[in-house]
Amino acid sequence: MRTSSGNRKIIWILIAIVALSAICWDLATSKKYSVEEGTFRYESDFDAITSATTKVAVIPSDYQELSSQVSRSVNPGYEHVEEMVRKAIELQGGLDWVISKGDKVMLKVNLVGEDSPSGQGENTDVRVVKALIKIIDEHTEGDVEILVAEGTARSNDDPEAVSSVWDNSGYQDLLTDSLLSGINFSLININQTIDDLEAVNLGNLGTAAPHNKTYYVHNAELDADVYISIPVLKIHDTGITSALKNQIGTAPAAYYGYNKCAGTQHYGGLVHDVAHRRWTTEEIVDLSTIADIDFVVVDALMCLETYKAYDKYNPNQVRFNTIIAGADPVAVDHICAKLFCLNPDDIAHITLAEKIGLGTNNPDQIEITGANINDVKKQVKKNLAANGLFGQSNRTWVLSQAFSGTEITPQYIENEATLEPVAGENNWSQPVYFFDDRIDLLSYYNDQSDIVTYAFSYFYAPKDQEAELWLGTHEDMYIYINGEQVYSFSGINVYGDNTIITRKEKINIKQGENKLLVKTLNEYGDYSFALNICEVEASTEYSGNRVDGLKFYTDKTAINNLTENSSGKELILRAYPNPVISLAQIEFEIPVTSRTTVDIYDLSGKLISSLLDNYLSAGLHTINWEARNQNGVNVNPGVYICSVRSKNYVNNIKLLVK
Repeated sequence: MRTSSGNRKIIWILIAIVALSAICWDLATSKKYSVEEGTFRYESDFDAITSATTKVAVIPSDYQELSSQVSRSVNPGYEHVEEMVRKAIELQGGLDWVISKGDKVMLKVNLVGEDSPSGQGENTDVRVVKALIKIIDEHTEGDVEILVAEGTARSNDDPEAVSSVWDNSGYQDLLTDSLLSGINFSLININQTIDDLEAVNLGNLGTAAPHNKTYYVHNAELDADVYISIPVLKIHDTGITSALKNQIGTAPAAYYGYNKCAGTQHYGGLVHDVAHRRWTTEEIVDLSTIADIDFVVVDALMCLETYKAYDKYNPNQVRFNTIIAGADPVAVDHICAKLFCLNPDDIAHITLAEKIGLGTNNPDQIEITGANINDVKKQVKKNLAANGLFGQSNRTWVLSQAFSGTEITPQYIENEATLEPVAGENNWSQPVYFFDDRIDLLSYYNDQSDIVTYAFSYFYAPKDQEAELWLGTHEDMYIYINGEQVYSFSGINVYGDNTIITRKEKINIKQGENKLLVKTLNEYGDYSFALNICEVEASTEYSGNRVDGLKFYTDKTAINNLTENSSGKELILRAYPNPVISLAQIEFEIPVTSRTTVDIYDLSGKLISSLLDNYLSAGLHTINWEARNQNGVNVNPGVYICSVRSKNYVNNIKLLVK
């Protein structure tokens, strides 16, 4: 049946009202939330070490070097868990360079459930904590003070409810455990009174603008000589809970509230979410920076998928029976993501933590000891409520100037499809990093409207394959890959708070270097887009992983380094621990027998120490550096270069001395 003329007019009026309402709502929210301090930062403002190397140990319960093997499907006993923890610590390099006699050591556990028995997957398994207390006490021959600490976010301000988190998770039982008798340790709830807190200003390292670079933390954390993160591995709406995410628990409820976003009379609380804007990543990284994590032991015995808490109505437990250990929290989180079959590059707190210097996210610089990760990993279900949080948008772009216009169709730059700009030249910006999955161009262009902008990036693909473009945009958008238009959108799209990615398009990508250009229009207010290139996955429970091995870059030199043929001979160089506390073990593999030198330089190129000058046979060699100069004097804290030369081969890495 045909619609009458009068009805058609009513329908069109209703459509116009809905569209106008959407535009007005979007204009209001963009004015309120988008133009905000801390939205972006130029890449040149990040000065972190990116070439650090590290070890991460992965020890499953059936690891062949254990005295006995326990099936990964069976809950192991305490003695077996202790042996797993010992082996993990041993294989990543031991504790000699982490803990010394007389140290005060904080063990930061991960407690969520108020009524969650140990081993259920919500809270750090008490057996892992018990084993670590024993091992640290033995290592220091009893000359140590150990604090087991946490500030859980799920209790309220009722003292009985606060203590029940400790009581029901088994931690209080440690105080009367006969195996720990005589060991100097205590439990501390860092959700304490204001009198126990101290302000820490992060300066230029601070990334969460709402906190003005300052956080209040418990003084026990600041007084600790050694800080060890002991999380339980599980899915969270930030991607995963592991070494870094565990630090949200250091924000004391006495200051930030129950939960930590609720606020108190002293402060408005953590700011996880503001419409269209998420600060959780930056808060995780800021609190991890304050913690200055020295070591990590991950409880991956019983893990949780889909959510951080056990769901008895929709069981979400996944038994891994694995312990992961390492000194680099970013590298540990990288490996933990891989164990869950996630791409670490999709987890924003991992990638941002590397940018500010908390560790390495580069798999080529992470040496895995113990089990083969491919034999341990399992694909787990993601948090479906966190739509748009998986498949992290590419966050670094080179941007054109803002061209005045209300239509996207004209070519504001000639031959736009084939553009290959150089950062900082011909009205193109330096590389710009955005702190959110939404690339907030409205903030960058200072609230201009009726403009068109181009955003450019390279990406490296490890092979020819089909992939999915995951996209979000407010207004008209064109996307070109290698000169070919692969996507266009015309209209208005209103983001939901948890729905950043609104469209997915199948594309084919080619191995090696690829050029990516995004052209966007801002006419109505919220000028932003989001983009990632993901694996094709039918199930929404597992979808959203960035293509494995795909890297976005704005520096073509970095692309060229990736695409060079690496199948030939090379000089391999690693050093750990890095950062260096008192001793670095430098490990290098030379391809041919030849005269070899190992030297340490400062950043000005001045020779600090010559460690080796001798003829060596082809193969693997190790030498130690005790962070001293040629005269045997301890060097000042800072960044140094280790350079290894052998015949026509050379390799350099940066070492951070604390």
